[in-house]
Amino acid sequence: MKTLTQYKDLSASDKGAVIALGNFDGLHRGHQAVIGQARSIAKELGAPLGIGLFRPHPYRFFKPNAPPFRLMSAELRAEIMAGLGIKRLYEIPFDTHLRDMDDAEFVEIVLYQGLGIRHVIVGEDYGFGKNRCGNVESLTRLCGERGIGVTAMKPIGLHKIYGKYGSTEIRKALRDGDVFLAAHQLSRPWQVNGIVQKGQQRGRTINFPTANLDFADLVRPKFGVYTAEVRLEGETDWRPGVANTGNRPTVGGEEARLEVHIFDFDQDIYGQRLDVRFRSFIRAEKKFDSFDALRAQISRDAQSARIIFGLT
Repeated sequence: MKTLTQYKDLSASDKGAVIALGNFDGLHRGHQAVIGQARSIAKELGAPLGIGLFRPHPYRFFKPNAPPFRLMSAELRAEIMAGLGIKRLYEIPFDTHLRDMDDAEFVEIVLYQGLGIRHVIVGEDYGFGKNRCGNVESLTRLCGERGIGVTAMKPIGLHKIYGKYGSTEIRKALRDGDVFLAAHQLSRPWQVNGIVQKGQQRGRTINFPTANLDFADLVRPKFGVYTAEVRLEGETDWRPGVANTGNRPTVGGEEARLEVHIFDFDQDIYGQRLDVRFRSFIRAEKKFDSFDALRAQISRDAQSARIIFGLT
C-alpha cells in the first residue's frame, strides 16, 4: 500500500483511483462494507482501490484539547488497510485552507484536480465542506459535472436494537467495558499497540511483572481488569495474559495507562513494540486499603483470567 500525504502535484500514476472517503477510525464492519463496495467498483473500472481520509482527524483539529478518542493507531490502521487490499492511502491534510473550502471547492481542488479520482464511495449521511455545507446530493452533482462517479452507502448494523455499526457506538462500548460488543462491531478484538515503557516495577516485587504501554490518543476503556492477549514484536502467535487499565489509585498513580502481565513469560521486552487485544472484562478499577490487599486481588484476577483461557 502506498501512502500519499498531499493532494497537490501528484504524479499521473498516483491518480485515477476509486476511493472510499471518510475518517475510517476503527475500520469496523460499516467501514468494511464501504470499502467492499469500492473494491467492486475498482475491479469493474480496472482502477486502483484507495482510501481518502483526513489527517489530523477533523475532530482533533477543531477540538485540540478534547479527551483522547481514537480507536486505533495509524500504524494498526495501515496494517489492516493493507490486508483489505487498499493500494493507495490518501492522507488529506486537514488545515485552515481545507477547513475554509466549501463543497464545490473541495470537489474541484481536492478530488478532481488533486487526487484525480474516478469514483468515490461514502456513507449516505456524509457531510463535507465549510460548516458541513455539502452532502451526498451536492457531492453527486459536483462530481457528476466532472465525470466522477458517486456511490452512497446506507448504514449497516446488527439489528434495530443495537443500531448501526459506528465508531461512536464502539467508543461507548469500550467506555462501558463491553469489549464483546466492541469486538463484534470491529470484526476483531479491540487492540492497543505501543512501545513497552519502564514503570515503577512494583509488580516485580510480588512476582507479577507487567509491560507498560501508553494509550496516547486512543479512547480510554472502562478502567479495570481484562483478560488480554499479547503479541510480541516479530512474533505471529498471541500469548494469554491479564491487563489492567486505569490510574492505579492504590499506589498513587495519576496518568491512565495499560499494564499487561503475560502468563508464563519472563523476558526483558523494554523498548519493544507490543500488541495487546482485549478479550473480556473481569472487574472495575478499585482503590484498596493497602498494597497487600491489592496484591491478593491481583492474584485472584490472574487466576480468573487463567480459568477463562482454560489454563488451569
